[in-house]
Amino acid sequence: MTRFKFHFACVTLMATALLSCSDDTSSPTPNGPEIPPPSSSSIVSSSTQVNHSSFPIYELKNAPTPSKGCGTQSTLEAIKVLSNGTSKLYKMQSAGLQREFYMDLPENYDNNKPYKILFANYFMGSSPENIASTTDNLSFLSPYYGQKKLDTEGNYIFVAPKGETDYNIWRHDDDKDHVFFAEMLSLLEENLCIDTSRVFVTGFSFGAMFSNSLAQDFQHRIRAVVTYSVADYNIYMPENKGKPIAWMEVHGIRDNLCPYDRLDNAITRILKNNGPEDGNGNFTDVSDEIGVMERYTEDMGKTHVCYNFKKVDPRFPVRVCTWEGAHDWLASDNGKPADTWVPQDVRKFIEQF
Repeated sequence: MTRFKFHFACVTLMATALLSCSDDTSSPTPNGPEIPPPSSSSIVSSSTQVNHSSFPIYELKNAPTPSKGCGTQSTLEAIKVLSNGTSKLYKMQSAGLQREFYMDLPENYDNNKPYKILFANYFMGSSPENIASTTDNLSFLSPYYGQKKLDTEGNYIFVAPKGETDYNIWRHDDDKDHVFFAEMLSLLEENLCIDTSRVFVTGFSFGAMFSNSLAQDFQHRIRAVVTYSVADYNIYMPENKGKPIAWMEVHGIRDNLCPYDRLDNAITRILKNNGPEDGNGNFTDVSDEIGVMERYTEDMGKTHVCYNFKKVDPRFPVRVCTWEGAHDWLASDNGKPADTWVPQDVRKFIEQF
């Protein structure tokens, strides 16, 4: 029986269960095997950017696309500065609700330089303030799931939005969090100099669920989504717009809160639209490659395995990393969260664009 066989058991009160994180107790060996990324030779494009029915398509390493805020002075006013001195709290109105987000600008922010932007969505038991500021707790490792520490050249703007406007930390019954994301991104693009072709979203557990939800209908604005312990239920899930998006997932095979054997549901939603364009310009379904990944990861042993799907359009890569742990994002090959390989692997994934 493969670990990807559909999980039929009911998961009751998942939001409550997600309050806890399980620690990995295994002691796998390092240096997990890896499938090389897909070749770009299968797709030829004569331009850097193509208008595809109002859906922008970018080649890897495309030139930055400056937002409206480039060359202008921001009118955003922070209402609070965290103790780290760099993370600031902002408020805005969206869909009739008061919304908040924390943001970190590069130390030497230049309003004429288009910056990449990463939205880090928090999980149950944490807060956007934790995501934006914590540096000494291994549950967070460093701000923004470890990505701020790796941004040594100051090329990113980091944002930690706040949910908690209904009974879940991210909304379950309607699209108001999606409206918030759209309006927040527009507000930032109008006030700051952002590379609109390099908008990234990430999150763990409930934060992964929200990030994956955004991946279904923001393909025109988000370049890539990176999730840790994703699930495609217990969250508002819009109908997929049928467009491709780059996507990466890290998932422990012993996860009993967001079960690993339901991961194929989330992957299928993405792979149905990430194959090369057909003769009519429609992106194709390559979800049949999940079976190849299943067979590969079954023999992972006690180390992590990262599989790059080979049938996808290389402009929209899909990567899944599995490891021997439970419900946690700090995967490691020796059982020590401090030795996690995740932030570096994620950094490599988003830096390919």
